[in-house]
Amino acid sequence: MSASKISWGEISAGKWARDFDPLEKTQNHLSLASPSMLQIVMTVGATLPESEVIGNIKDAWIALRYAHPVIGCTITATGLEYEVPNAEELQKWADETLVYDNSGRSGKELLSEKVLANAPAARLFFMPDRREIFIILRHDITDGTGSLILLNHLLKILRQEKDVPRFGDEPTRLAPSLTEVMHAENSSIDATKEAHLVKEKYTSQRAMSLTTKPNQSNTSGNPMDYVHEFSEEETSTILKACKERGITIINVSNAAMAKTLLELSGEESGRFCSIGAINLRDVLPAPYNTLERGVGNLAIPTFPAFPVTTSSNFLELARRVEGLHNYWKYKKDAIECVGALPGLVEEGFTTAAKNGITLPSIVPVISLGIVEKYLSEPVQDFWFNVRFAMSMSSMYIYTSGGRLRFVLCYNSGFHEKESIKVLVDTVVRHVYQGLELDR
Repeated sequence: MSASKISWGEISAGKWARDFDPLEKTQNHLSLASPSMLQIVMTVGATLPESEVIGNIKDAWIALRYAHPVIGCTITATGLEYEVPNAEELQKWADETLVYDNSGRSGKELLSEKVLANAPAARLFFMPDRREIFIILRHDITDGTGSLILLNHLLKILRQEKDVPRFGDEPTRLAPSLTEVMHAENSSIDATKEAHLVKEKYTSQRAMSLTTKPNQSNTSGNPMDYVHEFSEEETSTILKACKERGITIINVSNAAMAKTLLELSGEESGRFCSIGAINLRDVLPAPYNTLERGVGNLAIPTFPAFPVTTSSNFLELARRVEGLHNYWKYKKDAIECVGALPGLVEEGFTTAAKNGITLPSIVPVISLGIVEKYLSEPVQDFWFNVRFAMSMSSMYIYTSGGRLRFVLCYNSGFHEKESIKVLVDTVVRHVYQGLELDR
């Protein structure tokens, strides 16, 4: 793929376009794996403080598009398009993407609604009576950390109540792809070879997975989540134990998931495969290491794959995942190498979905880190969710308000709530056992 195609270019007066880079292309293909509804949709939301006087939501939403025009993009089969709107078009976009909900339902209840495959890149929901606000985002345009940045900027704009900006220069702020930022358009021979080795290692044997319930029609149920929130005291104890052992909670959680899947399989040994996400914002060149330009898919996937037995040392498993994450985060040609991997997803996941085949349900463990690093605006409560349309599930790890949360996102058409509860409860138990902590 040439640099010109993945770089924003003006294709007609006021209209800009670029192709997906390989990582974005993967997200797009995953998102469209389910024919009738989007497979992967992120939601980031908050409850606003009771004492706060809430400003003009519509004006704030329009101002957010001015600051981050990617939320106003049209997603095509090959990439992104953006058109500078006139006043009438801007109001039309805001009316179509902003939803005021007075049904009395909470934002978390609304999360269970399905998102159609032709959904816009971004939508904003506001529930005045409950003081709740959340943004629904397609994964094609940004990652989880980017969603935090968008929510934070929206709340900041809402509290400042400035005049609605005059559109026209916002295409200069259209988010570039990670491939362009890192000048990694052309994969070297060595990077391509390593990508093939990763693919072979990852797909050579069947991995341990979460048992799915019979679903002969492969019909999607409702997107759901199961949340385990630790108390502040429990969070402090766990994070202190991690620090004393020189490991992070995300790597501990991966080890706990590996132990859990093996235990639930009833076998003595198995193969753990997962998908990680390494946020590269801290190591990107300016200005993409700043909040102002930090929206986009600026994380790279990792593919942990290793054998696990009942006698495997927990901390060694955690350090194995940590070593893999560090390897990819600081690897010079990581973008080139990972960029050669979309064929794995395209050929495997989407082909299976179109043929009505339920894939082995591995459970990726992905970290958002400390939410307040990117969400500095005060909120009463925060939540994050990813909606899955098919058998895929994932566990998201983050701390918010000094509390650690494990959020297991899944689809009720393929997983029973009780089995998800057992999974998460077992992961929590292995975290405590692996760190040698009392509950």
